[in-house]
Amino acid sequence: MTKTRASVIGAMVGLLCTTSAPVWAQASGISGVVRDSSGGALPGVTVEASSPALIEKVRTVVTDGDGRYTIDALGLGTYAVSFSLPGFRTLRREGVTLTTGFTATVNADLEVGGLEETITVSGAAPLVDVQNARQQRVMSATLLSTLPTGQTSIVSLITLTPGMTGNATVGGSTGAYHSGQTKGTFHGKRGSKIKFDGMRIDNYAGAGDSPGYLYNVQTIEETVIETGGSGADSDTPNVSMNLIPKEGSNSFRGTANGLFTNHSLQSDNLTTDLIARGLQSVPEVDRMYDAGFTLGGPIKQDKVWFYAAIRRWGTRNQAANLFWNATQGTPFYTPDLNRPAFRDEKYSSHALRITTQLSPRNKLQVFADIKNDCICETGGAGSALGSGATNSREGVATWNLWPNGIVQGTWTNTVTSKLLLDAGASVVMFHWPGDLPAGVSPNDVSILEQSTNFIYNSPGGFYNPDRRLGDRYAERFGASYVTGSHVFKAGVTIDHGYSDTINIGTGLSVAPGISYIFNRGLPVSVRYDALPRHETYYQRAEMGVFAQDQWRYKRLTLNVGARFEYYKGYIPPVDREAGPFVPAAHFDETVNAPLWKDLNPRLGAAYDLSGDGRTAIKTSFGRYVSMTGNTAVSVYHPLNRTVNNTTRPWNDTNGNFFPDCVLTDFAVNGECGGLVNTNFGQVNPNAIVYADDVRNGWFRRPYTWDFGSEIQHQLSSQLSVTAGYYHNSDGGFAVTDNVSTTPGDYSTFTITAPRDPRLPGGGGYPVTGTDVNPNKFGIVNNVITQSSNFGKRTRVNDFVGLTIDLRMGNGIRVGGGVDAGRTADDACFDIDAAMTPTLLTGTNTLVATPSTRSVVNGQNLCRNVEGLSDTAQIKLNGSYPLPAGFVVAATFQNLPGIPWLATYNATTAEVAPSLGRPLSGGVRTTPVALLAPNQMREPRRTQIDLRLAKDVRVGGARRLTMNFDLYNLLNASTVLGLNTTFGANWLVPQQILNGRLLQFSAGLTF
Repeated sequence: MTKTRASVIGAMVGLLCTTSAPVWAQASGISGVVRDSSGGALPGVTVEASSPALIEKVRTVVTDGDGRYTIDALGLGTYAVSFSLPGFRTLRREGVTLTTGFTATVNADLEVGGLEETITVSGAAPLVDVQNARQQRVMSATLLSTLPTGQTSIVSLITLTPGMTGNATVGGSTGAYHSGQTKGTFHGKRGSKIKFDGMRIDNYAGAGDSPGYLYNVQTIEETVIETGGSGADSDTPNVSMNLIPKEGSNSFRGTANGLFTNHSLQSDNLTTDLIARGLQSVPEVDRMYDAGFTLGGPIKQDKVWFYAAIRRWGTRNQAANLFWNATQGTPFYTPDLNRPAFRDEKYSSHALRITTQLSPRNKLQVFADIKNDCICETGGAGSALGSGATNSREGVATWNLWPNGIVQGTWTNTVTSKLLLDAGASVVMFHWPGDLPAGVSPNDVSILEQSTNFIYNSPGGFYNPDRRLGDRYAERFGASYVTGSHVFKAGVTIDHGYSDTINIGTGLSVAPGISYIFNRGLPVSVRYDALPRHETYYQRAEMGVFAQDQWRYKRLTLNVGARFEYYKGYIPPVDREAGPFVPAAHFDETVNAPLWKDLNPRLGAAYDLSGDGRTAIKTSFGRYVSMTGNTAVSVYHPLNRTVNNTTRPWNDTNGNFFPDCVLTDFAVNGECGGLVNTNFGQVNPNAIVYADDVRNGWFRRPYTWDFGSEIQHQLSSQLSVTAGYYHNSDGGFAVTDNVSTTPGDYSTFTITAPRDPRLPGGGGYPVTGTDVNPNKFGIVNNVITQSSNFGKRTRVNDFVGLTIDLRMGNGIRVGGGVDAGRTADDACFDIDAAMTPTLLTGTNTLVATPSTRSVVNGQNLCRNVEGLSDTAQIKLNGSYPLPAGFVVAATFQNLPGIPWLATYNATTAEVAPSLGRPLSGGVRTTPVALLAPNQMREPRRTQIDLRLAKDVRVGGARRLTMNFDLYNLLNASTVLGLNTTFGANWLVPQQILNGRLLQFSAGLTF
């Protein structure tokens, strides 16, 4: 065990044994002004907030000299607020409902009289928060259980949030992992985070934005989606989804529920148009199930509560147009139409939360859920059966997630009515080794068919059956000092993580780590992967230290703060085993990999326009650093700063589909050309160099400036509307510069786009690309440095939105809105390596982008603009009660279609007439784009989901709810994923919206 892990676990154990917190960074509150009948401020008034949601029952404060009071850090629930002062009648306001992050304004006018005289007032809860500038949506468990959300997941939340984009699902039928694989973006911002009680639960692996703890929805009271305007206590650059867990109470309550559907309850949505485009089968739900039981209550009244939940759920789906290979183990892919490929996910949860009132001022909460999950028949989204499947069933690994889950503790200490302390710690375990699918041997060679971008025969050049870990640790501590006019907060958050993976090779019949690249069924390249490879890296600390003050002056509330961000990565010493193509090697430890420091200002303002708490103007502005995962560290690993993979041309002259050359001889020999990158196989940790201007120092981390301005108005006690303008821009980009070349080392060629009626004008237009000169082929010496050294790199987003919230007392509810904007991504500058400058995105991962010399029909590819029609969304949801205990509910979405891409593998024969020579190094094809960004798109997606529910009383407080859901009511077959390689399979749909699905569910509450 490393010192980091030991210190984290030690801190957590110490915390749980002694002391835990309200909802971090999103606590609710009640605030207001107390006056006498003449309108004069009343200092010294005792204000008490009481609720069954408080294990301590009552929180008390006193008004200040201006008659103002604030009760901060309250949990969600319904409160009664009483106001008392000698010489005045006591006033009691009931029915004040708090959601997470909402500060309710409750003013009071006291009348002269005796304390024993109490006036009780009931009224509708306020709908507008006139004190907080952050932009958020709150989704309660009640709301999610009323609407047709199926197996509630991250996608369910995205469906209900105007402006958010993410994966599509039909009643949750795509599975829990796939639905959360892309958690969504908001107004073009990168880096969503999922939090549980204020602490991150994302998988540390990769960019840190994949699911880690796959939560049990039965444990969630409500979810807060924060999309902007965050104060200094927030570390999120894009969207923060904070899951607020349920807790017990002084009464025993429980639920039992179930859900089921299968292929017999699904409609076929394979249309003649899809068949004409080459689709042979559509996605099908083989089965989908969900069963759970919860129970909460007191272990000791007013002292110890518990909440427990057990759940089993899963899905098994058939992928569109994807089949097992009838000729597995050969160089050919022959789809077995009698064996469609399935994705199988199985999840289990055993969750327990204990809430303890250690003393009148100290509250401790502990939560644990240790899970054993299985993504049993495919890998993640983006591979087979995921978003835009590009692998055969044999081309993807199987994941067994054990151990997986979370252990978390929080503590709150109300030191005085003004001073509040809170702390928390969390461990998220995510272990996900990947094994070969059934019927695939380590001897099988993975093959990429270049013309269709399809991988078959084996999952790549390597897999990881022994070890693949991505755990995350978090701690936090904060203090709040609350007066009538001020809420001052300061604190620290710390995230740690580590990743440990052992990769071993496939393709053993040739050599470990060898895979093939074919084009139209013929070999063109051999790919090498340096194996075996064992990589371990640590995120020593992602730390934020913050201070902020919320100051209420008359109708204006200002929130001013700053956050110091510190990030440090570490890589231990590396001893690489010798492989067939790489020698054994030792590398010393790598410290400060990277070391980033940032100081981020945050400013928010809210103005009560009318003074009655019904209209608020809110504006926020702040700087946020990019989200990170292990990729931020792994790029500095010595094995990743060497060249881990490359290709070499292969001309299979004898047609035996075997590279007849000496593979360990990297020079031209036999059927094989030379290596595309001659650094492969060398012990050279400096083949890729990270300049100090991206690795170390102040303000080196990618960042986002975010601005938002909203006006919220409560039209009635039941209806509010919000209109807003939102702007954000990114910075801190980095690029890859091959210092061994200059722009003059690349020659330009122009080909004619193939004739095809689906291309603009039927094709036949000029397409320009570049090729490295022969004397520089294979010579690569990359330096990662700031893009500002070469030109101005920009990414800017501007959006507007309008939302409504109608809550009528008879159960009628309508929510949702419209959202649209413009995004502009500009990388129009040349680096020395003019062919393919490479950008580091906000998550610090390498992504290729074209240069100014990549042109399609006169349009440069370095600028990508999406307009209103490309981004406009309409999202609505609502429920309406019917006679006899029936309720009808629905959700509606109208969203942009996906853009078309067309990558054409131009042959050396096509390029040579313009280039004046064949492609360098004997390379037989080179990729070029045939479409400009967003030039063509699929039609928009319209999806309607409908629910008919029936409530039945079954004795006493027991209630049975039966739901009959129809998802994708119109049986739409919108294309969600395409083959983007221009050729015989170009634009063949790889994923479409699942067909109309009937789903049954029921829940018993007692």
